[in-house]
Order: sequence, then C-alpha cells, then structure tokens
Amino acid sequence: MAKTIYILGDMLSHGQQLRRAYEKSAFRDLGYNVHNPQDDKSINDKTNADQQGLAERIVANDTAGIESADIIVADYLTHAQGSICELGYIQKLKRDKPELEVYVHCTDVRQGTGHIPTEQDRAEFSINQYVYGVILEITEGVGIQDFEAIRQALK
Repeated sequence: MAKTIYILGDMLSHGQQLRRAYEKSAFRDLGYNVHNPQDDKSINDKTNADQQGLAERIVANDTAGIESADIIVADYLTHAQGSICELGYIQKLKRDKPELEVYVHCTDVRQGTGHIPTEQDRAEFSINQYVYGVILEITEGVGIQDFEAIRQALK
C-alpha cells in the first residue's frame, strides 16, 4: 500500500499554489498518495467558502490530514503562520509517533545563500531559533534541505 505524504506550506498566493501543485505531482510520480490541503475546496475555495466556522473546519481538516500521513514534507516560510503552527503540532505528534518521517525545505530564495552580513540588522534571511529548534527535532537533526534532495530521498 502506498504511503501518504502531507504537503505543508503557504498556499495564499497563486505562485505558492502552483508550487504545492508541483510538489503534489512530483510525489505522485514517485507512487505516493498525496494530501494537499489546497485541494480541499470545502475550506480553501476562497471565493465560495462558507465562512461560518471556517477556522474550526480548517483546523479539523488539516489536522486530520497531518495525523493520517506517513510522511510530512513542509515548506518553511517565515510569513506562513498556519504552516509554522502546524510544525508545532507535528513536533508533539512525532514524539508520540516516532516513525513519522518529516522533511523540511524552504522556497524563500534568500535562504541558504551563505551571505553573512557584517551588521546584524542587514541579514537578508533568518529563522526564529525556537522554530529552527522544532525543525531540527522533527527532522531528527537534519534541518532544512533542498526540495530535490527530499524528492531523491523519497524515491
């Protein structure tokens, strides 16, 4: 039986929606079932979504997707508040379910460039250290990887 991957990441811009669709396609091509929250029109059709209880439905639907996944692939972006919240939930879940595989990548083009500013306030990219600690824990010390490396690891 094929394992299920939950794709975690920003989906609030057209570009990020295309990114999540690309990730879904890449993992399906490898034979995985993929849970992509943006496909859930009951909560993510922003034009027609029923606003009554929307927040509660988003939490219920996305949490169910996370809990039923065998693998989580997360795109860490500093502005993606829902995704960061999900990472915290995944931290607790992984403590209870150590076999859960978690991979984190970052589509922010400034991440990983190696540009070290001489002035602290001129850093072009930084990660909150609490969040990075969570990422390190859930990835078993691996941290943030390149998406292609994750795809290769899941081949």
